[in-house]
Amino acid sequence: MDIRRLPASQGLVWFRQAIDLGAKNPRAVFGAALLAIAALYAAVLVMVLVLTTFMLGGKATGKTPDLGVVMAVALPLTLAIMVLVPVLLGGLMHVIRETEAGRPVRARDVFVPLRSAQGRRLAWLGVVQVVLAVVGGLLMMAIAGGDYWRDYLHAMQSAMQGATPVLPEPQHPGLLFLVQLAFNYFSYALMLFSIPLMLFSGEHLGATLRNALQASVRNIGANLLAGVLFLGALMLAAFVVLLVAGLLGVLGSLIHAAVGSLLAMLAMLGFAAVVLVLVAGAAYLAWRDTFGDASMPPPLQPIHGFEA
Repeated sequence: MDIRRLPASQGLVWFRQAIDLGAKNPRAVFGAALLAIAALYAAVLVMVLVLTTFMLGGKATGKTPDLGVVMAVALPLTLAIMVLVPVLLGGLMHVIRETEAGRPVRARDVFVPLRSAQGRRLAWLGVVQVVLAVVGGLLMMAIAGGDYWRDYLHAMQSAMQGATPVLPEPQHPGLLFLVQLAFNYFSYALMLFSIPLMLFSGEHLGATLRNALQASVRNIGANLLAGVLFLGALMLAAFVVLLVAGLLGVLGSLIHAAVGSLLAMLAMLGFAAVVLVLVAGAAYLAWRDTFGDASMPPPLQPIHGFEA
């Protein structure tokens, strides 16, 4: 597969274009993002209920919940959620792609990948994410030192028992930070490129991971610029949204406490939907410009402004 070499300034183009995503059909795009969030929240809620029931059952018998047993219960549930994430992101990218191509699409089409064999293959990316998490954990353990993670687990167990945890200090904190930065870049780039490669380009898992890794290396400048712009905008927007949510909560509380909580929650939910659309949209745009999309050729002219 041909992997185009793009200038670093393309990251700014993706950032600008991602801001305008959904303007053609906001009901479908942002509705799909809200449905994806609702599905993930439902899965997390099931996980929390199972873990809470297990831990409360242990306390009812007078026994302190064993951390190892809790992890044995939590890990399969976490794996199920991680398998669901790439499928829902792929569904959101599908909605964005159909919208940008001018084809009819609905918010519930975010679940389209669940109805196709090609879309269900995205679940393998969740397994890849688990493998990356294990590899990353072993790498960080080697740098931070085995004592650090042992003391960290003891601190977490103390927190579960109601005590105030004392977090340990890792060895080589500077090196640990740099390695984490590089590892996070490649793992996130690998996953975000792999989803459209499997769903739209029809690549199998092995070819997908290879092409995604090559794209993350070849266009590291554009990818990093887009990531830095996104993180900067995210931190600024999160600060503003927190202020707005707090204000709405105070104003709503003048009517009733439940109204204030509802208004604050709706503001945060809307912000989460916008962030999800930006992440999925930027990943789709990066795939389209890096690998090509037969249904909608990439724009050749740079963008000089923002659409309202």
